[in-house]
Amino acid sequence: MVIRIPKDAPASAVDDALKAIANQPKSARKGFDAAKYAGKLKRGFDGMEYQKKVRNEWN
Repeated sequence: MVIRIPKDAPASAVDDALKAIANQPKSARKGFDAAKYAGKLKRGFDGMEYQKKVRNEWN
């Protein structure tokens, strides 16, 4: 579902659009469930050390 709101729309139009989205059944809403992937990455290095290494490559 795509809802287009023009730039000059009043605040009530935005509120109506948000209500229309909220009133949809959950089966009609499509989205990405990021929670099912939380904590699933396995890496053999420290995140802080990786950041330092990558940032050093920028210089």
